[in-house]
Amino acid sequence: MSQFLIYNIESAISVSMFYLFYELFLKRDTWFRFNRYFLLLGLIFSLIIPTLDFSASSIVLSSQNQFEFNEYLSFGSTVSSFEEQTIEAISNPNYILLLYLFVGSLFFVRFIYQLLKILKTVSANEIINYKNKKLVLLNNSSSPFSFFNYIFINKDDYGSIGSNELLLHEITHAQQKHSFDVILLELLLVLQWFNPFIYRYRLAFKEVHEYLADRGVLIAKNDKIGYQKLILDQIEKSFHVNLASQFNYSLTKNRIKMMTRINSSKLAKFKLLLVLPLVAVLLMAFSIESAMERVIDKTQLQDQSQAKDNSVPSIFPVKKVDGVAISSGYGMRIHPISKKEMMHKAVDIKAPEGTPVFATADGIVRKVKQNYKQGEGYGKFIIVDHKGGFSTLYTQLSEYNTKEGSEVKQGYVIGYVGSSGLSTGPHLHYEVKIDGENVDPEDYF
Repeated sequence: MSQFLIYNIESAISVSMFYLFYELFLKRDTWFRFNRYFLLLGLIFSLIIPTLDFSASSIVLSSQNQFEFNEYLSFGSTVSSFEEQTIEAISNPNYILLLYLFVGSLFFVRFIYQLLKILKTVSANEIINYKNKKLVLLNNSSSPFSFFNYIFINKDDYGSIGSNELLLHEITHAQQKHSFDVILLELLLVLQWFNPFIYRYRLAFKEVHEYLADRGVLIAKNDKIGYQKLILDQIEKSFHVNLASQFNYSLTKNRIKMMTRINSSKLAKFKLLLVLPLVAVLLMAFSIESAMERVIDKTQLQDQSQAKDNSVPSIFPVKKVDGVAISSGYGMRIHPISKKEMMHKAVDIKAPEGTPVFATADGIVRKVKQNYKQGEGYGKFIIVDHKGGFSTLYTQLSEYNTKEGSEVKQGYVIGYVGSSGLSTGPHLHYEVKIDGENVDPEDYF
């Protein structure tokens, strides 16, 4: 799975947690402005938190051994069998990515359509200035709605009884810039269309926006009964634009209930303290150490329980399943692509594609290759630095399970076997260096 999809899933989990917190603790309070900022900051926090890394490494490295990519990589063109290309083309991760992009593009097209629909409505109708806002007079029957500084209202409603309340409601939306919240949420919906909680989050935002606008009207007019009757009179009118802040929609009943509710105590704000454990858990899960990096193969660790020093690359780097075997050892050999005799400073381990690859010692991930070319060079590879001058290289991977700068322990899954570089089939090319010099990895198993 690509790093972007992992980021998106982590962000979606965070969004879901913030919504559940709002639903459990804040939804019934009348501190509407406070609730709006909570929901807004929850979105922003959820977009940022998967990118943070507060990890502090306890490993002190005596050196960083830069691997030099030699003539083993110099053959240039892609060399792989038709069968390997076919497997790569029909793999599930590709299908998942294509499905995600396809549906996401539909949501983005929908977003653009809604935006163009509003712009077309502006250009097709009469516009007048009204209290530093642009008033768009509609010919069709529609409940009032707003979009940034544009307020849309039916011509017949403008100047009629109750029109001041209608306009004041929409002016409150515009003054408090609710459209910024709506745009942010709609763009996030393009990225997280798969998250069922994002739709509930959108509904929660609409509720809070309407409560704030209703309060603005009642502060100015102080006539709850008359205003509630005006809301009910507008029920039959609608103009369905998700980007707009509308006067009337399906939450009318909740709005009327909230108008009659006694204001929440100031002590209710202290419920925000309950969000601190939630933030701490999210930081631990996504920032201090990636949850994916904590996947440990306990069987592998037990097999290597006799190892005295976990900072020395001393375990077999591939999970031992059927089909795993060393196909080429350290030393002189006939290169399988060039057919020339040359030094092989690694161990090649044949294994089924997708077989987990372990960090062979405690260390810090120095390099996770991102801008690789399929079928060329080492493809996807990882370099890990260890204590005592050791560094290890893991190449030809199909997927990553770690990030640059992350601390890993011996036995952690850092990636999966593949054939992403110059290769005749799925395998792991594994090198060990000490003080800048290659050594035979088999001497350390």
